[in-house]
Amino acid sequence: MNKLAIIAVVLLVAAAIWLYDDQQNPAPEPTDAPQAAAAPRNAPADDAPVLSVDGNVVTESFDDGTEMVLGIRVRKDRNCKVELKDYVTPDGEMFSAYTCTPFEPATPHPYADYTDDTLAELAYADAEAAALLGQRLVGRDRDKSYQLLIRATALDGDTRHLAWLSTMAFPGYRVDGELQVDDVKAQYELEALATRLGKDPALANFLRNELLGAGVDTAQLDLLDSRVDELLDTVRDIQLTVYGEVRYGGQDDA
Repeated sequence: MNKLAIIAVVLLVAAAIWLYDDQQNPAPEPTDAPQAAAAPRNAPADDAPVLSVDGNVVTESFDDGTEMVLGIRVRKDRNCKVELKDYVTPDGEMFSAYTCTPFEPATPHPYADYTDDTLAELAYADAEAAALLGQRLVGRDRDKSYQLLIRATALDGDTRHLAWLSTMAFPGYRVDGELQVDDVKAQYELEALATRLGKDPALANFLRNELLGAGVDTAQLDLLDSRVDELLDTVRDIQLTVYGEVRYGGQDDA
């Protein structure tokens, strides 16, 4: 066999081996499925906020009873939707402010058809009546609303009355980036009272730090804490008058 024939045989054998291997081990088919990527070095820690999306609004939830909505930190137990709205002053100047639009109740309140006078009579010893009347009056008589929702809290120990009052009667938090100190002071008082009644102190501490960051000194904060002491005494006095004993906010809870 001459050299050319030998070379031809070798080439044929090599081609046969290549075709056999290609059939036994085909190349992987292309796929559009995403491949798992290595975790980035700056992956969030286990205690990072939990993100959720409602429409176009991204919410970050924290373990301290607050969440970030539209770039502001608000309480989770609020009964309203945070929205950024534009307003025009009587002088024609426009400004933006965050507001809380109340959620509609899922079911009608059992006292929904009662008149204000009827609710006022029941409010002496009925927390539901005191709370509903307080909510009705928040836009007409904020002081009376305040008294009634404090009373509702005293009667049933439910600090959600205080959260509602804080959000609806003192809704200011930041306007054009500036902390609304007077409203936040009132929010702090109510949240600190809720803490005295057994609620987690994280939100009260957060509001306190916000006030300190806005230039409110410790002497002013001490005055707010004295006001909280007075509110707690009011809560206890209401219970003593109605029940003959302190049921919520006793010495062990303070």
